[in-house]
Amino acid sequence: MKVDDVRTEADRRASEAATHKAEVRADQLERIRLSQEKEAYERDRRSAHEARQAAVAERKLASSEQLAQARARKLASEPHKSSTRFSGATGGKPASSPDNAGGGKKKRKPSSGSDAG
Repeated sequence: MKVDDVRTEADRRASEAATHKAEVRADQLERIRLSQEKEAYERDRRSAHEARQAAVAERKLASSEQLAQARARKLASEPHKSSTRFSGATGGKPASSPDNAGGGKKKRKPSSGSDAG
């Protein structure tokens, strides 16, 4: 089937060139769009990963804080055991320890700080 084309050869070439240029530009725009979508996907993926890591770290911190509080409560609720040095006292006198065999109180050395004066 033959089509009557009244355009000149130059018009046809110009039309084909414009069509080719439009196709190249459309391909370029499609590549740009796909690249931007990929970048957005990677950003979302990274931020989701960071959010998961932050949540895990927060849970670990809360767990360790609870553990520390439980230990503190346990230590606070335990009855304080008396030291062996004073448990065997007889006659109202404290038991003498090996490092305090002389009996009397230890004298403190005067401080050499600015309090003396």
